[in-house]
Amino acid sequence: MRHWVWTIGAAVMLGLASLVLAWAMGGITGSFLGPDESAHYVNTLFLADWLRAGLPSPMGFARDYYVHYPKLSIGHWPPGWYALLAPGFALIWPSPLAAAMFSAFVAGLPCVLVLWGLARTGHPRVGLAAAFAMLLSPLVIESAQSFLLDQPVALVVGLGAIAWLRAAERPGWGRFLLFGALAAFAPLVKGNGALIALVPAIEILLARRWHLLRDRRLWAVAAATLLVVAPWYYVSFRISAGGFNYAPGAAYAWLALSTNSAALVDDLGWVGLVLAIAGIGMGWRDAQARPVVRLAVAVIVATLAFQSIVPVALDPRYMLPAIPWMVMPIALTLVLVWRRGGQGRVAAGMLAVAASIAPVMTLIPMAPKRDMAAPAIVAAMRDAPGIWLVDGRAGGEGAIIAEAAYQDRGSRRLWTARASQWLSGSDFMGHGYHLIAHDPAEAAAILDRIGTAGAVIVRDRARDAYPHSAVLRHLVQGGGYRVVRHPFAQGTGEVIVAVHAQPVTPHPERLSDASVSRNLNSMTR
Repeated sequence: MRHWVWTIGAAVMLGLASLVLAWAMGGITGSFLGPDESAHYVNTLFLADWLRAGLPSPMGFARDYYVHYPKLSIGHWPPGWYALLAPGFALIWPSPLAAAMFSAFVAGLPCVLVLWGLARTGHPRVGLAAAFAMLLSPLVIESAQSFLLDQPVALVVGLGAIAWLRAAERPGWGRFLLFGALAAFAPLVKGNGALIALVPAIEILLARRWHLLRDRRLWAVAAATLLVVAPWYYVSFRISAGGFNYAPGAAYAWLALSTNSAALVDDLGWVGLVLAIAGIGMGWRDAQARPVVRLAVAVIVATLAFQSIVPVALDPRYMLPAIPWMVMPIALTLVLVWRRGGQGRVAAGMLAVAASIAPVMTLIPMAPKRDMAAPAIVAAMRDAPGIWLVDGRAGGEGAIIAEAAYQDRGSRRLWTARASQWLSGSDFMGHGYHLIAHDPAEAAAILDRIGTAGAVIVRDRARDAYPHSAVLRHLVQGGGYRVVRHPFAQGTGEVIVAVHAQPVTPHPERLSDASVSRNLNSMTR
């Protein structure tokens, strides 16, 4: 019991330290300007609102919700993490700022995996120090500044790996079922969580646990896990595959492997990489450390292999599941060098300082997160409730839509139509862009048809987001609108709020003509 209390206490401290660090570096704002942040927030708020509404017909509720807040994107992302948070969101109804703070806290929780690894090798105090040191990883800090799914994926994959080692060392139904539950939940948090399925195969190979391949419990749990995960991905694969930016194959595999390996080097530095390799080599020869080292290698290889096989995208944050398992052997190297005493202790101290240089130098130029003050913008929209056309990059549009969903609190007094859907056309990833409204007159006809109360134009870095953005800006500046410009609260940019000078009758029934989510239609079919 004392061990669990100590571990939970350490996890809380790590989460709070992550939050404080993100806040101190200007990474916590009330505006979700990241391209995916608002979608994750709206997805969670949708499930919370659905619970508060008494669990009505999900597809009908989703269609109506999408018409109001067209960032709903369950289908492109699985519902696991949203479903876990939804009851709390339903009770508390957190603002985007509060959700960002919670996400920063969660970003610190994977550091507890480092604590487990070093405690398992007999060095809990070193593990605690290494866990706090991991908070300085640029990837960890960047993840703490965004409301994304990569932090919980890293945590669940890590917990699943630990559950696998426990089951492999002392097989039993309870331990296999715990691993199976975590292995099922990981890909339901985010697709790359499926990398956990590679960990047992790699660890069995490294540890030569061939007897486990004859254990019926392993295969029964594997089948049950597949039955939980497969139906979701059968329904949603066409949707999620729409976000793939590459074609699978040897060319992509090599590109992904080299790019993702470089991301690890950029995050930990060459000194950190050398220390990690040394820790793996020395730890492999240490009987107490060997199981942890093998598991670390399994998770790192699984992460790199999965990202090389599935051609979603190349982004350094996809390496987050591997970071705790890279930090473990780095800390193990320092411990083993320290053990030699005398000059070894001096060398360990110098190596620790050298390993920290690259991450710290990366953090120094990190700029505060941009903030468009979305709460104040949406408050102005609520003074003229109805249909609002929102324009900007994915993050700008999304920040307004997310804040509108929060401030509406289920009342459905605001409709937020996306200018990128009404004045132009493209696919989910923005490919095939083309103008629908070529000039202000054509844009005015579209706005009149749906009955917009006004328009919000987010000009990040004081630039038009798209060609249709310039068309819309010229329309609202040409007369008939009361225009107010709001500078960004942090960073370069402005938000133009244009309220129609005359009362307008909204036609929300026409929004479903063009803006009902393709995701919902696909999943319904």
